[in-house]
Amino acid sequence: MASIAKERKEELIKIKLSVIIQKSASNPRFEGVTITNVEISPDTAVALIHYAVFGTDRNISDVTKALNAAAGFFQSKLAHTLKTRNTPRLKFIYDTGFDHTNRIESILKGLHLPKEDE
Repeated sequence: MASIAKERKEELIKIKLSVIIQKSASNPRFEGVTITNVEISPDTAVALIHYAVFGTDRNISDVTKALNAAAGFFQSKLAHTLKTRNTPRLKFIYDTGFDHTNRIESILKGLHLPKEDE
């Protein structure tokens, strides 16, 4: 039962934080940032926020530094929207899964497939 509550809290944080980043953050470095997953530690003190960046070619380490520098701001905004006793400390981590998907897709597009009538 506790795992269901944890999963619900993770999903709620994912949704609320996505909205906060889109609407409250005026930093252009956050443009195209999408929250892909949230993992809360067993003691609920820390939340690992996995994110991806779409639509731009930016230095990921700069985006990660900017997100982690603004983590206190995001945590404060999140605390106002969550109805929980405590809000976990946020730590942003880049999600490399989409990079692998894009790489595989580009490799597949580069393959020459024979036509059916050949």
